[in-house]
Amino acid sequence: MKSLLKEAFKTSLPVMAAYWFIGMGYGLYAHGAGAAWWFPLATAAFVYTGSVEFLLAAAATGAFSAVDTFAMAFLVGARHIFYSVAMLERFAGVPWRKRFFMIYLLSDETFAVTLPKPAAMPGFATFQLAVSAMDWTYWVTGTLAGVLLAGFLDPSLLKGADFIMTAMFAAIFAENWCNERNHSASCIGLAAGLGALVLFGADAFMIPAMLAILALLAAARRHLP
Repeated sequence: MKSLLKEAFKTSLPVMAAYWFIGMGYGLYAHGAGAAWWFPLATAAFVYTGSVEFLLAAAATGAFSAVDTFAMAFLVGARHIFYSVAMLERFAGVPWRKRFFMIYLLSDETFAVTLPKPAAMPGFATFQLAVSAMDWTYWVTGTLAGVLLAGFLDPSLLKGADFIMTAMFAAIFAENWCNERNHSASCIGLAAGLGALVLFGADAFMIPAMLAILALLAAARRHLP
């Protein structure tokens, strides 16, 4: 058990660096947007879908529409459906209590760092659950640090905090662009986003853009790498 936890901690270190930084940004952003102190902590702990949480903070502190918020959260979070398919065989045979938390705590980064580990390794379920729990802890404590830091800052300094969300998505896109061999999918996303922005305007382009991206990717899936 001790060696498994040590290996899990070493595996989770890259995620800790990312989650603490972005989680702190989320705490600052939500506080700057006018959310109650508990809101970012609750969403960090129970929603645990980084980009969706930024969208929820924006929706909850602005002109709230339950239908639009649900649609955006579903479309942005739908990516989990595709990469979780790769875990079906790996999670098979794991006791349901462990499997429930392994599924609930599975994130993009946890998937990325644990997928190279063979499912046949001794204690795989314990290892997977330990990495997942550590990554979740990094995200929640990073958000808590952001909320606490925001409490000591002058509110005027947080007025531009909404740029954190834009910067986060830009950084994710840039990293993905640098790592991918073929830019077809990224170009589809850019074209759909810009087209929806022109057609629907800045206040209403998000959902049409996400629908267009999903439709175009589905139609072109045989030709994509």
